[in-house]
Amino acid sequence: MQRRLRLRDLAALGLAGILPVGAPIGVAPLVKYAGESAIWPAVLGYAAVMLSAVPILEYSRLARFAGGYYGLAELGLGPVAGKYTAVANYLYYVAWQTQNALQAGWVVYGITGSLPAWAAAVVGVLLISYVGAFSPPRRYVGGVLAPALAFTTSITLALDIYVVAVSPYRSWTPLAPMDWGGIATATAVQGFWMYVGYGTPLFYSEEAENPARDVWRGVIIALSASAALYALSAYAVVAAAPPDRIGALAESAMPYVDAWSSYLPAWLLAAYPLFIAPAALAYGGPAGSHARLLWAMARDGFIESKRLRALDRGGVPRNAALFNLAASSAAALATATAAFGRLGVSPASAEVAWLLAATAATILWYAHHILPEVALYPYLRRSPAKTGRLRAFLVGIAAPAVGTAIFGYTLYLTALGKAQYAHAIYAGIALSVAALLYTLWRRAAGKLGLSTIHYYLLEAQSR
Repeated sequence: MQRRLRLRDLAALGLAGILPVGAPIGVAPLVKYAGESAIWPAVLGYAAVMLSAVPILEYSRLARFAGGYYGLAELGLGPVAGKYTAVANYLYYVAWQTQNALQAGWVVYGITGSLPAWAAAVVGVLLISYVGAFSPPRRYVGGVLAPALAFTTSITLALDIYVVAVSPYRSWTPLAPMDWGGIATATAVQGFWMYVGYGTPLFYSEEAENPARDVWRGVIIALSASAALYALSAYAVVAAAPPDRIGALAESAMPYVDAWSSYLPAWLLAAYPLFIAPAALAYGGPAGSHARLLWAMARDGFIESKRLRALDRGGVPRNAALFNLAASSAAALATATAAFGRLGVSPASAEVAWLLAATAATILWYAHHILPEVALYPYLRRSPAKTGRLRAFLVGIAAPAVGTAIFGYTLYLTALGKAQYAHAIYAGIALSVAALLYTLWRRAAGKLGLSTIHYYLLEAQSR
């Protein structure tokens, strides 16, 4: 792999993982649950993710590793924990790519009413993700990702700022938290989840010029910029309406449309999702993480395939990206077939297909984050490098403890709110168990493979 990525490239990849460009749409649940205090779930979600990410940020300073989270789990808790995290992370990415494609299909189906248009959107997003995944990252970031993000973000920023500037209802009131129960619920249901793609730069660390310095900074920049845009959009929505209309906004499926209809033409509000559609090009960033994760597993020998551990001339895991395209396509087809077969072919069924994949991805996200969050402290206590007890406690126990509590509360509320998608929740749990059983089977067969993370750790410590 070519080590050419700089801080700005890693920050752009982090933004691709979070993808805040559609913030006015994404803050709808914040308005629904927190009302006029919708800005606070965006802020608290950011703070919660930053806190829970502390062990990951600390880990990114230790060594470069294309396998991402599973390297930390392996360092602190051993090979079984590491390889289980890898498999669960891999399955999460399959579900993530599936839900991206099905979400795009649902949006297009709802606009056009055309099943072929739905199919074209689903296939198009999967192909866009694949192309981004196998493209040389420096060229992809500079030539595709950064321009797409800049263009779409500028549109969202311009609309937010314009509405805030012309609204006669803007005030300091939304900046003062009121309903803490609603704020807490909104934070758990959406405020936290808006930032879960923050770890994308980790998987590109072996291609960074200075990973120990730049990866964690890229994550923080991406998280902070995303939080600013989400908070501004939340304020722009609630500040655009008189206080007595906030309740009506909370009941709206698209609060920004209702709130901004007095200031912007109907055609612009209708066309806004199309204007930010180029942001779909950013899916290639996290899809590249997916490919690098599979490649790292094959390099370790945990996945026995010469093709998957091969790199192309540009030093990119193209074969791994192609395999992921096939896996995600099969998952999208199976999910859509299940939804259409049970509910009939319609935009409503397309939405159900998307939410089924998204719900399964939610469970798998938990599955591959829990162990890395608690793995740093055991590593720090065993490490020959001196780490102060207070620092080890703060970054290795206190931060992940709070993060784990947030994860549990969020999972609880997610399960309550998605009871109609119980089958997807069960599927996510079943896949998490399958990941564990597969890992234990490989261990029993003596085929866990190498622990390449230790090599990179020694490399970093020798400098």
